[in-house]
Amino acid sequence: MAELLWKIGTTLGQGSFGVISLASTSNALFRGVTLPSLIALKSCNLSDSQSLKEEVEIIRMFKHSPYIIHYFGANVSFEDNVNLYNLLLEYASGGSLADRL
Repeated sequence: MAELLWKIGTTLGQGSFGVISLASTSNALFRGVTLPSLIALKSCNLSDSQSLKEEVEIIRMFKHSPYIIHYFGANVSFEDNVNLYNLLLEYASGGSLADRL
């Protein structure tokens, strides 16, 4: 199985639970799922990943809703001597919910 590679681009947002970046994928298949060429990559230190893992459970509860972003999966990467927990999410080009309220 090929390792998923991405190129991190613009930071889309940052909060207490991690950083969300625009990322382009180098290969389109991740765990049997075809990824779009652009994704939102939400990352945090692996040691602080419990809140992101809880977020995944909430996203999964509403996965059939057309109003919830698509979750492609999660992985752990080692970057700049830090283990990162990463969520691979649909890139919503319209901005965040907070931007629309």
